[in-house]
Amino acid sequence: MIIVTNGLDIIKIESKYLQKIEDGFLIKPEFDYWMINLIIVIENKKITKIIKTLPYGERILDSFNNLNKKSDEILLSADEFNKFKKLYENMRNKIDLRKKIVIEAVAQILSYQYYQAKCLEDNPDILMDELFEYETPVVYNSKEYREEIFKRANELLVKYYL
Repeated sequence: MIIVTNGLDIIKIESKYLQKIEDGFLIKPEFDYWMINLIIVIENKKITKIIKTLPYGERILDSFNNLNKKSDEILLSADEFNKFKKLYENMRNKIDLRKKIVIEAVAQILSYQYYQAKCLEDNPDILMDELFEYETPVVYNSKEYREEIFKRANELLVKYYL
């Protein structure tokens, strides 16, 4: 476990969220679609800073300097602590926002496509399955969320179109 503090508030980063890398530790996010890395940098066996980078880039987007280089605890200035705290809380968010948005977006499109085909175009033989497979755009893992998308699409059909 690593502790990050501003002298007043504390963030405890559990070991299960830390992955050992060559020059320190990578802080692992909850979901794999996270598009930045937070790396705890260790130099001469002491934590010197936390850096924010893109996943496959060398460019440092932000740096949070450890003010207490004599300890294994990371002491940040108030401003840096607040920025780091927000990033870390976002990484620990338990709600899969991407999944939620994909389900909602695809369900909106599917419900409208079904209404258009079935009602407006008077095509009684059309199946929602067919529209989902052949007409609905494939975004992220939408096929993986099929049942949830169908459930939401049917709710939208009732609410807006039928």
